[in-house]
Amino acid sequence: MSMMYKRILAAALALSALFSLTSCGFIVVNDVSSRRAGRAETASDETEDGEVPEVTGFVKYRTREDAKALSESYVEALPARDYEGAVFFVTTPDASFLSPEDTGTVLSRLALQRNEEIAERFNVNLLTSEVEPATMLEEMRQAAEAGTFYTDLLLLPFYRVGEYKAADLLLNMRSAPFFSLEQPYFNEESSQMTSGGYSTYAVAGSASISPDNLAAVYMNKTVVRDAGEDPFALFRAVEDGTWTWDRLTAVTEAVRTNTDAVTFSAGSISERVPDLVFKAMGNNFILTANRREPLVGFSVNSAKKTMELLASLYQDERGGIGTLDDAASLFADGGSAFYIDYLTAMEGMTNAAADWSVLPLPKGWDTMEGYKTLVSNDTGTFAIPKDHTNPEIPAVILSGLCAASYGYMNDAYVEYNMMNVMRDNDSVNMLDLILDTASFDFAIAFGNAFPAIAEATYRRVRAAAPTNTLSEGFTEKRSEANRVMRENFDLSY
Repeated sequence: MSMMYKRILAAALALSALFSLTSCGFIVVNDVSSRRAGRAETASDETEDGEVPEVTGFVKYRTREDAKALSESYVEALPARDYEGAVFFVTTPDASFLSPEDTGTVLSRLALQRNEEIAERFNVNLLTSEVEPATMLEEMRQAAEAGTFYTDLLLLPFYRVGEYKAADLLLNMRSAPFFSLEQPYFNEESSQMTSGGYSTYAVAGSASISPDNLAAVYMNKTVVRDAGEDPFALFRAVEDGTWTWDRLTAVTEAVRTNTDAVTFSAGSISERVPDLVFKAMGNNFILTANRREPLVGFSVNSAKKTMELLASLYQDERGGIGTLDDAASLFADGGSAFYIDYLTAMEGMTNAAADWSVLPLPKGWDTMEGYKTLVSNDTGTFAIPKDHTNPEIPAVILSGLCAASYGYMNDAYVEYNMMNVMRDNDSVNMLDLILDTASFDFAIAFGNAFPAIAEATYRRVRAAAPTNTLSEGFTEKRSEANRVMRENFDLSY
């Protein structure tokens, strides 16, 4: 389906999704005629009686697929089980997305209703427990040594998966009965990037990947227009697959030449800009998959264009990656053209002076298959304790939670922002696309537990980014990382 007609729910669907959790009505899409004219939507001229008719830019296009019904069909396809009211324990450092206590947001209400549906279907009592990360790991170690039960299911921050693997606490997910990682409600790359040798240690899915885990490029349309560029042409570039970093840097050059604005900035996310750019450009820190020994996935030569791009971003005298005291406020006040941050920043821009929109992180080149957004390090990933006496139960409940979340929860998030936060239809389409770009990397999952992996990958790229000095010590670090991975993720039983 083209981005121009991406699935965005209409007001009738809003009431349905938020309260009855059914999806019927019409898709809301862009006012195509206004976009093709290259102008923002504006109110029409006054009528004869002097009143200005309301113009929203939204048109009813066609009845959309019933996303809730689709998710229910995936749940129905799971094994029919009655666990006789058993308590099902989920342990995590952060339950705010899976089992929120605050019901003040659309997603929190949907999550709680989903949990109730799954609990009823499989006749379990879902109990989520929050435990501080270091305490959780130590308690699991102690339970494993004592041969006692600790929990049915783990929801781990992605960057801590390696600690549990190193402690030999995780079940090979592929060995769980009635469990398929190939289902669309699981993120395929998340399972690949938590795999090594014959084991897959964790997986992320629709019940664990929050929109808050994803970053975007925020665009000030006024500054872009003042620079002599058409901001709506950038939306069209996203849609036709030609939104690349070269395209972005060409616009920032026009901003530098024709305006006094900051070209490209980042605030609290600055440390992760090299990671995000590296992945968005089409690189992998580590190449791995099931039944494969992981290896460092890039060379100085293959990463050459990426490192040159990063150096240009850091060395731009009119840019501000980590050098501005409050990059978010500067952008909101209209002082910069582009700003990179997580999607959580949108709420703070509701009343911003800037005429802002969002775009996905650009590609490395036109022929890349899609856009990639490396998720935040604390993105939730599910894992099953190695010594669970009946792994069928967590496998079925985990599948149920993700299947029951598939599609319609993201639709509800997009619709909420369409109605309350965003200022143009193109941004709504962009947001819908961004939610489908979640990307993962083995180095993030295991680098914290195996420092040699981190030193050869994201730490090396971060250190080299401002000065384009990736080659310094890289060969030795890569060799050491590969040795560590051979020892810990080999193909022996």
